[in-house]
Amino acid sequence: MDEKRIEDRQLAFLVDGDNASATMIEEMLAEASKYGSVIIRRVYGNWTAAGQVSTWKSKLKDYALTPYQQFPNISNRYVTKNTTDIALIIDAMDILHDGIVTGFVIVSSDSDYTSLAIRIREHGLFVIGIGKKDTHDSFRRACDVFVSTENLGKNSEDETEEKGGRPKGHRKRRPVRDALELLNRAFEHAVNDDGRALNGDIGAALRRLDSAFDTRTYGKSSLLNLIEELDDVFEVERFDRGTIYVSKKGKGPSKKCQSVPEVISRPGNSAAPSCNCTKTAKDALPLLNQAFDAADKTKDGWVDTFRLFKTARKIDPSFDSANYGKEKISHLLEDLPSYFVMNRRGKNMLVRRVEKAEEELQPVAEVIDGSVDEAPVYEGTVSIGEMEALRQVTKAFEATVKGNGRAYLPQMSKTVKRIAPELDFKSMGKRHLRGFLEEYPDIFTLHKEGRNVYVSKRKGRRPATRSIAELVQ
Repeated sequence: MDEKRIEDRQLAFLVDGDNASATMIEEMLAEASKYGSVIIRRVYGNWTAAGQVSTWKSKLKDYALTPYQQFPNISNRYVTKNTTDIALIIDAMDILHDGIVTGFVIVSSDSDYTSLAIRIREHGLFVIGIGKKDTHDSFRRACDVFVSTENLGKNSEDETEEKGGRPKGHRKRRPVRDALELLNRAFEHAVNDDGRALNGDIGAALRRLDSAFDTRTYGKSSLLNLIEELDDVFEVERFDRGTIYVSKKGKGPSKKCQSVPEVISRPGNSAAPSCNCTKTAKDALPLLNQAFDAADKTKDGWVDTFRLFKTARKIDPSFDSANYGKEKISHLLEDLPSYFVMNRRGKNMLVRRVEKAEEELQPVAEVIDGSVDEAPVYEGTVSIGEMEALRQVTKAFEATVKGNGRAYLPQMSKTVKRIAPELDFKSMGKRHLRGFLEEYPDIFTLHKEGRNVYVSKRKGRRPATRSIAELVQ
């Protein structure tokens, strides 16, 4: 679909009155309003005749429609088809070149408007077609979106009034299974490297594959309802803030080898099971650096992890994060905290090289304990278990740190649990991550803003007895 925000799109609503019926004008305008603001509303036809166009007369004032009269060019005054088509097309081209709209709604089931729809799209404008379900494929496919009039109005599943044993407004719906082939193709277009696809990305892929696709054809009000009906094929995962992922049932991410969570070494612990991977995350570093240099970046130098994955695939088609024991490229990058730093913006996960991120770390004002400039010296030794815990905590910090050099403590805690589920702070005499961080004031600093707590790394000189190099490496 058009990259412009829907509410910013200005639409011209042009109706072939000789071809379309006015009985569903309210539903047509409501459908058009989903894609933008309708600022031009015109109906073309021979208003002196008693044909199809006569059904529009009673609707003109109620829906602010402007009638455009087209007299026939032959003796039979009822035959105005060609003159109406040509008049609508000429006006559409005038509107197009005036530049006052960014999209068109063409209400007709006539395939003669195919060339008009193609020309409008060539100019980068959005085209919606509204017509009968038997409209020729040429016009349907020439539109960005084609809506069948049979799908407008109330859904028969929602009707409660019955007449003659059938629900009021009953329409014959296609079986949900008929949509499976197209859904599978759309899923393959939208799937990420972790074997999942965003519900919205699947919807966008469906529109690109078939502009006439409409979930209402299958008796469903939304794409999610349609996918959930096929629960033997797809699985749906819901996350916070309305994020919905779809995956194939029984076919998770392709894993050429299984990654095993790292286990913290402590007295009495058996050795952690090792992964059968022959490659480590550092083996992927040359390719990741090359892909990072080639990928499109934001103004401040960040790269979307999905774009990074696609770029890496272009450079090396055999690249797969599973080859390095990771399910996703983001997990692979998290294993390289000395080289890459990650940041989430909305639904997108972004990555940037560490050296550039470190240059932009901003000093912070309020500190819970101690000061930013003077770090207290901690005398003592660190056990092997604490060293491993510190390494995992540092990795979690690098994965969640923001552009101002601080990480939100609850988010950092969740990341620690994900990358090191065996890590137990209670066994170290600490109740939680915050207590652990407070034991390392020469490395981490806690900052309080209202009820929120943030974490940053110490800058400047660190005490020789507790340097990060000694504790982590």
